[in-house]
Amino acid sequence: MKETHSPVAEAAYAFFSHARFAQALSLIVIGTAFGTHALRALIGTAGLTALIAAELVLLTFMLIARRRVVRWNVFVPITLVVFLAWTIASWFWSYYPRASAIGLASQLSYTALALGISASRDTIQLIRAVGDVLRVFLATSLVLEIIAGVLIDSPITFLGIKGNLVSGSGIQGIFGSRNAFMMISLIAALTFFIEWRTQSVSRQLALWSLAGSAVCVVLGASPVGFVTALIVVLLAGFISLLRNMEPSLRRGTEIAAVGALGVFMLVVWTIRNSVLEWLSGSPVLQYRLTLWSEELRLAKMKLLEGWGWVGLWPRKTQPFTVMNSSSGDIHDSGLNIYLDVWLQLGIVGLALFIILIGFAFVRSWTLAVSRKSELYIWAPLVLSALLVSGLAESAAITEWGWFLVVLIVARSSAELSWRRTE
Repeated sequence: MKETHSPVAEAAYAFFSHARFAQALSLIVIGTAFGTHALRALIGTAGLTALIAAELVLLTFMLIARRRVVRWNVFVPITLVVFLAWTIASWFWSYYPRASAIGLASQLSYTALALGISASRDTIQLIRAVGDVLRVFLATSLVLEIIAGVLIDSPITFLGIKGNLVSGSGIQGIFGSRNAFMMISLIAALTFFIEWRTQSVSRQLALWSLAGSAVCVVLGASPVGFVTALIVVLLAGFISLLRNMEPSLRRGTEIAAVGALGVFMLVVWTIRNSVLEWLSGSPVLQYRLTLWSEELRLAKMKLLEGWGWVGLWPRKTQPFTVMNSSSGDIHDSGLNIYLDVWLQLGIVGLALFIILIGFAFVRSWTLAVSRKSELYIWAPLVLSALLVSGLAESAAITEWGWFLVVLIVARSSAELSWRRTE
């Protein structure tokens, strides 16, 4: 007997399964992830929550309509499931259950958004979408900084723009801080470079975008960003070198590089006291060292399980008020993703997090050096930027940073997972 559907159902299916809808929704979702700070300032937390909830509903309808083309066997990477399971479990022993519930809801929402668009778009389409969004956001940031720093010579307080364009002390754009602005500008530069190399946009648009993002990186004036940019450039050069090698020679070069890195880290660990003493001469680093020392002390109090996941630190909740008072400033993260995860999820959670990003990095690196297309270079470089900057910032475990991590984890798993053949 032939199955029949109502005209409304058929129209809904045609709408939600259409490629144009998937393209538009991916732009909206990516825009929400990168624009979280500005959206929260414009429409408040309630408005942002409603927007994300609406996007999750639309993503659900789209995945249902496109269920025949979604590879469900690699939809959610196992390493991500295990890490999130421990994160959710931490609610049961959380020292601040209400704040944990809010933090978990945010974390799972950004995870679902990233997984949804990863399942509906291929890698080059995702890179194009990120590029389109960041072109608009960086241009908007520069316009607002010119208005604040030159035309009215006054900060735009509700957006966190201090009007430092002329002074050269670092601009924030619509992202809330100069570190976030510079990191997103660096990610934009990597994205525009891949667009240029893959010829996915016109040469003129790609080069102008690349030049604009480079200007933004300089205007961000963030020491963390400059160090991250230098390391990413070196990694890009090394990947380019490996891509031009024979596979047999490539493997030996990679092993030698890993060995050299291991020796370097061992030497740094051996002389760590001298390194810390040298770093403490900078006021900015002294501030971070003070915070990390207090964070480490509290992490050891709940060594295995942590205090409970919360994501961004609530300002009026213990033990975060203790760390804010000891460091002499108010902040919403531990300024180090590894210590932050250890504090909130314990040694077990930190181990699961390292396994998660380790698998993602190895998979994305393997794709970058072995596949012919240059589009695969994007993932390991962006992930490297997030992990290196994670030594002095915690952006990679919340909101736009976590969104990118999940996106890279999902795409690398979809390309190389052993479950692809199941």
